[in-house]
Amino acid sequence: MQGQISPKIIGSTLIGFALVAGAYLMSDFNKRELTVPVAQLATSTPQRVAIAVTDTDNNGIEDWRDEFVTTAPIILNESTSTYSLPDTLTGKMSISFMENVIRSKTYGPFGRTEDEVINSTIKNLASETEIALYDTPDISIMTEWDDADIRNYANTVASVILNNSIESEGELNILYDILQTNDQNRIPELEAVATVYKNYRDDTLKVPVPAFLAKEHLDLINSYHAIQQDIAAMAVVFDDPAVSLLRLKRYQDDATGLGLSLQNMYFALEPYARLVTADDPATLFVLFNPDLKIN
Repeated sequence: MQGQISPKIIGSTLIGFALVAGAYLMSDFNKRELTVPVAQLATSTPQRVAIAVTDTDNNGIEDWRDEFVTTAPIILNESTSTYSLPDTLTGKMSISFMENVIRSKTYGPFGRTEDEVINSTIKNLASETEIALYDTPDISIMTEWDDADIRNYANTVASVILNNSIESEGELNILYDILQTNDQNRIPELEAVATVYKNYRDDTLKVPVPAFLAKEHLDLINSYHAIQQDIAAMAVVFDDPAVSLLRLKRYQDDATGLGLSLQNMYFALEPYARLVTADDPATLFVLFNPDLKIN
């Protein structure tokens, strides 16, 4: 630990000092005469004086002991607060980590090493922040459809994005400012962005999807879901920092996944571009054409 000197270094220094001092005294012993201060030897030692012990009430117990003898009940003030186990992932894992460290020390050579305890804790933390993915039972798949159904699907999914979007500085910029200034008043801004992605996910789940678009549909829903979880975790950075850190590590991959999901949706709908007019919301997907050049 920084700022502390190792006990081994202190011990070695003291032993070295003792050896050097001893050698010096031995080499100089014959050159010095031992002088005994006569005045000190002649000084007489004061006699010990007994302290009187009184028993005023003659009950066989000294007065000073009577002060500690009482028949009055001893009442201890009850605590006004009670301890409760932590309900955050950070708190739970902190306790688990310390228990495992103590247990490994107790078992000695048969216990786990500190590295093993740390790696196990990290693995458990990662598993705690994993999310369940949506699958085909969670969506409504159309087994039969026509051109009108395809156009309606494309317009509805695009409308979900257009209707729920809000103006925002961006979750990463907000989080950075919160951490730099310790300004918790901006936490609601992160919560608002997380709600946007929650609405994207929930509203898209309700849209019936032609079977040939089911995979792209699920990928988009799960991308919304992952981003929503990431941003919600950012919002608890002060209350549960372990969750924030672990989800933040996934954020870049999840953001990339969202971009690819929207790109794949564009590719899946591109063959049906003739069904969409310039005024349709579905034209939004053109923005995710990787070959699009905006001047």
